[in-house]
Amino acid sequence: MRLPARLGVTHGALVALLFVLLVVTLQGLLRMLGVMNIIGEQRLSTLDAGEELHRAAWDIEVALRHARIACADGASDASAADRIARARNRFDDVLRRRGDAAPPRLRDAAFQYEALADDALSTKTCPFLSLSSTEERRMELDENMTDTWIDRLHELHADIQAKEATARAIGNRTATSGVVVAVCGIIAAVSVARLTARSVTRPIARLAADATRLGDGDFTPIEPVGGPPEIDELRSDLERTRQKLLGVDRLKQAFLASVSHELRSPLGRLREALALLADGTVGELTPKQGRVLTLASRACEQEVRIVEALLDMSRVSSGLPVQRQAGCEIDKVVEAAVEAERPSAVDRGVAIRIEHKDRPPTLRIDSALVERAVANLVRNAVSVSSRNGEVRVFIGTRSEGERRLVRIDVVDDGPGLSDVVAGRIFEPFNAAQVADRPAGIGLGLSLAREVARAHGGDLDLARGEGSTTFRMEIPVGTEEQA
Repeated sequence: MRLPARLGVTHGALVALLFVLLVVTLQGLLRMLGVMNIIGEQRLSTLDAGEELHRAAWDIEVALRHARIACADGASDASAADRIARARNRFDDVLRRRGDAAPPRLRDAAFQYEALADDALSTKTCPFLSLSSTEERRMELDENMTDTWIDRLHELHADIQAKEATARAIGNRTATSGVVVAVCGIIAAVSVARLTARSVTRPIARLAADATRLGDGDFTPIEPVGGPPEIDELRSDLERTRQKLLGVDRLKQAFLASVSHELRSPLGRLREALALLADGTVGELTPKQGRVLTLASRACEQEVRIVEALLDMSRVSSGLPVQRQAGCEIDKVVEAAVEAERPSAVDRGVAIRIEHKDRPPTLRIDSALVERAVANLVRNAVSVSSRNGEVRVFIGTRSEGERRLVRIDVVDDGPGLSDVVAGRIFEPFNAAQVADRPAGIGLGLSLAREVARAHGGDLDLARGEGSTTFRMEIPVGTEEQA
């Protein structure tokens, strides 16, 4: 799935989650509004109807009381009956309009007032009102109506409290659901963001590491890294770049090998000619001629070493297998490399000391390549050591899990390396000047590492105060032990 589609799916899922949160919230609000509507329309409307019916019944009570007082003051039955009749008519009107909405118990109490008014109108009004039984009946009705109305108010209060509790419960559930959905949304958003970022950043980080490796000259094929198709397209572009760079590197190696091979023959003849001159075959040389011959011989030997290094680097870097010989004694290989560099060390006033930490086993190695690699390390250590200094070469073994390794440490007596020089010390053709040592062509350390790796080992740098240690390790297999 391409990155835009993947982002659309993930973000669409988050939008859907937010929509669920909105639906849950709206549902809770609608339920709360429904409860409030029940309280407003049903309970409060019932309270209004009951209050209006109660007032109409109470008007009958007031009319009866006023009519009794008027009769005591000498009013006629007709005027007293008229007052009661008007209250009776208002009661009928209210009963017709709101009677069905009023509570049954309140209607029953109100009907008793209506019956009392009908009894007062059906006979002589004033004599009826002056009866003690009528007064007792009216007082009883007043007490009953008051109790009924108070009970009704208590019922409404309890009902409203219950509905409010229901509304609060709905609100709490809605809030809880909203919080749960919100937390789930946050977790989902973080998870989706991390998964999406990981699906992109991890492949990009691997490709960045591959690009760095490619820039350092490692042309190992770039493996698929997964992720969106855009990342795979980037990997394909990087792989094509690797193949082009590999082709250029092979052309470079072939060119160096060809040039080195063409230079070896004339340099060999030049070395032989200089050797004949030094032996006096063509006649005795004057002291000046001897000094010139010495300079020429040294320059020739240096050029021979450069050509041999180029040929060795070309052979090792091309991936061709090393020519192993069984039964090689590593201490003798190291001693041969040291003896080859001892004359130049004597000229610089530097001593070379070999120490054996233990007796290493014989190996199956390309002794010529390993000897030149160790010689490069010793030559490099001698060139940076101070006059009257000492280069120490340690030979020993160590174990790494189930592997046994032969270790060769070359320790110089120089000023040490800076961070800039140490970071690129093993890059081919990266020559750096250390102290008063002139910069070479930058192949010695690179070749030594390639030789170690061609034998399954490695060459590492250990920096110290005022000195530098190069450690070459070559694994010892069971079939290689003596």
